Amino acid sequence: MVTLKDIAREAGVSVMTVSRVVNDIPAKVSCAKRMEIKGIIERMGYVPNSSARSLSSRCSRLIAIILPYAENVLDSPYNAQMVGYICGFVQDMGYTTLLYNVRDYREVTVKLRTWNVDGAIFLGLFDSQMKSIKEDNRIPLVFTDSYSPLRQVTNVGIDDFKGGELAARHLLDKGHRNMSFVGEFSWESPVVRARFEGFKQTLLAAGTDLPERNVFTGIPARDTLKAICAGGKPVTAFFAVADITAIYLIQNLMACGFSIPRDCSVIGFDNLAVSGLIEPPLTTIEQDIEKKARTATEILFRHIADPARPAENVVLDVCLVERESVADRNI
Repeated sequence: MVTLKDIAREAGVSVMTVSRVVNDIPAKVSCAKRMEIKGIIERMGYVPNSSARSLSSRCSRLIAIILPYAENVLDSPYNAQMVGYICGFVQDMGYTTLLYNVRDYREVTVKLRTWNVDGAIFLGLFDSQMKSIKEDNRIPLVFTDSYSPLRQVTNVGIDDFKGGELAARHLLDKGHRNMSFVGEFSWESPVVRARFEGFKQTLLAAGTDLPERNVFTGIPARDTLKAICAGGKPVTAFFAVADITAIYLIQNLMACGFSIPRDCSVIGFDNLAVSGLIEPPLTTIEQDIEKKARTATEILFRHIADPARPAENVVLDVCLVERESVADRNI
């Protein structure tokens, strides 16, 4: 195995000088000598010992990505995109990511301390455990989509309420008056609640009711869809809390014999890549997932560089992406 001593001997310099070049430490090493040493490192195939570097610098150069437990957490296209972007941004900074899928918040501290990570980014719902996680871990932590009232928490989220507003206004503008909201199987998520409230309050302000019978925690069964989309006052439009929910909803509606958007219109949320590939292409509320991942990563590294930096709360904007899944009933 090639060592720092081997590189130093070949370059005719001290081991300390080679170490400074390997670790990109600004020092009195000329540009020419630095390039020569890097050439020798490449030619001899030297690979730094990450464990040794971590021990000597007390810096692991490891960043943890923490997600709530799911059997295959990356089945979610949203999670997969966020993790993919974060991994790329972290790698660009010369760090490595570790992905943890935790069942209980008490696992978080064990994982973070076991690997001595320099910081962590949390994806998903951790609001109820956030205080304990913050108290148990003194490293920089960045949460995403949190609605926690804790002032010392650093969070990157989106304007979920506005997303619901945009969906409601678009459907109202297209002449829809009897609509439905399709959420997730749990109403614990403040993200779902914010999207729902934005949708409902905008409808009510326009004089349009959202009956409780038209609000679903999960995709309605086909018999239910047949009942609410036919009859004297049929539901003509659905706002789904996520693109994946919208896609499954469209499949069920079509299986019931309804045409999209002629009989039933559907709006999703996220603007995942797949939303533009289905038939008909899905109208949706876009959140910039790449920007969210980049922002969370940049904030984390700012706090790693300056641990005393105050907490930050960033709310990113959303917008409507109009495609072909919503019919204009004014025509």
